[in-house]
Amino acid sequence: MRPGKLGFLAILTGLCVGLAGCGRPPVQQDAIQPGGPGLSQVEVQRQDATTRWANDYCIAVGSLVDGLATMPTVDPSTPRRAVQTSSDLLGSMIGGLDNAVRGLRALPASPVPEGDSVRAGTVTELTGVRTRAAAAKQRLDAASNDPTIDQQTLGEASAPLAEVSKLDLLAGFDAVPDLRTAVAHAPVCQQLTVRTTR
Repeated sequence: MRPGKLGFLAILTGLCVGLAGCGRPPVQQDAIQPGGPGLSQVEVQRQDATTRWANDYCIAVGSLVDGLATMPTVDPSTPRRAVQTSSDLLGSMIGGLDNAVRGLRALPASPVPEGDSVRAGTVTELTGVRTRAAAAKQRLDAASNDPTIDQQTLGEASAPLAEVSKLDLLAGFDAVPDLRTAVAHAPVCQQLTVRTTR
């Protein structure tokens, strides 16, 4: 089962609650216990470092959920209000994407080289979604004073929202044994996994 797959309804319900406070206090040293039988001290240290890196990665992508937790709702009472509130919704989503990208870029180098590739891929994906969401928001803002708002304009927010709903925040982790093990032992990643697979 793919952890980190964001169902849009899951974002708006349990996931937001579960991750909104994640990552604020430092993770306790004894909260992460990645070691396993038959590992040398060097291997345990490497696994421990990888688990901590994965935990910080999950804190960073969890900031996207923070932004979604405060996303305003669309007011369909009039076409103009629908356009204005759709723009506000996209603005909130863009803020969450920006926070996630900043957090990912601020991470130190991964203890395993594949981690940096995974991070780069996620940054590229989130940046692409952000670019398309910003373009949609710009079109909505331009149409907000138009007396004839058509259905296409009213639907501008739907494509960016659909993209966010399909994001796999842990894409690439399953393909790398060290990262897969790290996710299994990182507390914030486990919260993300549990919340998104319910």
